[in-house]
Amino acid sequence: MVAYRNFWSLNTDEAVIAGILRGNTSKEIDVLMPINSQMKDIDLVLMNFSNKKIKTIQVKGSKAYEPKKKQVEKYEHGSTGWFFLKKDIIHRSKADYFMFLVYVIKESVKQGRRIIEPHTITIPTKILQKLCLKYKKPHPDRYSFYFWVNPRKKIAFDFRDKEFDITEYLDKKGFERLNSSLK
Repeated sequence: MVAYRNFWSLNTDEAVIAGILRGNTSKEIDVLMPINSQMKDIDLVLMNFSNKKIKTIQVKGSKAYEPKKKQVEKYEHGSTGWFFLKKDIIHRSKADYFMFLVYVIKESVKQGRRIIEPHTITIPTKILQKLCLKYKKPHPDRYSFYFWVNPRKKIAFDFRDKEFDITEYLDKKGFERLNSSLK
């Protein structure tokens, strides 16, 4: 008799990202999930079934944070996602991309209520590693990221340690780069 562990469940952030990717990739590309529990760095796999190209993704999610009054005054519309990752997770990663999921609290004037809107930062691992070495200060063996997303202006940046821009990896811009790497 063989005992099976549940390999076939995604955590919430991975499921949200898988759904977002499904809606932002071509028909030839599919989102797959590795079932090998030894592959800790790889949460999702994208495969172009036409040309057999593959890209691996590590997913990191944040809860929705209410923006502080000072932050809104300084950065205007939007909110932040906080990620506190061990340095070696980033520097030894075998994944091709990191995808950060940031939930922005948005005022809906028409509906008279607030909604939570998911946004993604899709960044090649090699670029993330370079940005960490240039802009991040370890705390002590972890990097702390505060990714601010302003969906009205379609901009994103990290304002923890030294501020740096990541707009080119936000939402559709990040998906365009990811899709072109699979062509």
